[in-house]
Amino acid sequence: MKENFKYARECVSIEEITCKRFEDGLNKDIKLLFGILELKEFVVLVSRACKAEELSKEKRKAYSEARDSRKRSMSKPYHSSSKKLRDHYNRSIASIGYSNRDRGKQHTSPKAQVTSVSSVGSIKTNKPECQ
Repeated sequence: MKENFKYARECVSIEEITCKRFEDGLNKDIKLLFGILELKEFVVLVSRACKAEELSKEKRKAYSEARDSRKRSMSKPYHSSSKKLRDHYNRSIASIGYSNRDRGKQHTSPKAQVTSVSSVGSIKTNKPECQ
């Protein structure tokens, strides 16, 4: 029985050595994580390393796509993007029911004007009515 115990300790130490060698070959970010976890089973170490590498690739891809998206938006003329934002803002405000006058601006757009005084004492809406 004593011999079996000695053999088991050797197996564990061989597995630990294998894990350590594997960890040494990992990239520095993953190696740092695995150093904290202190995984001793080689099979578990390999499967977790594969998962960590997969997640790392996805993260790099997301950063790359975000950077490319920012580059594309920066290359577009400022005027067109600001006009699109202004138009979107005006549409959203109009859908809520505010006019330009309610926001404190001095624009006189026929689309933005909600009410007008047609005669003394009466108010008429310029909104088209659904039929």
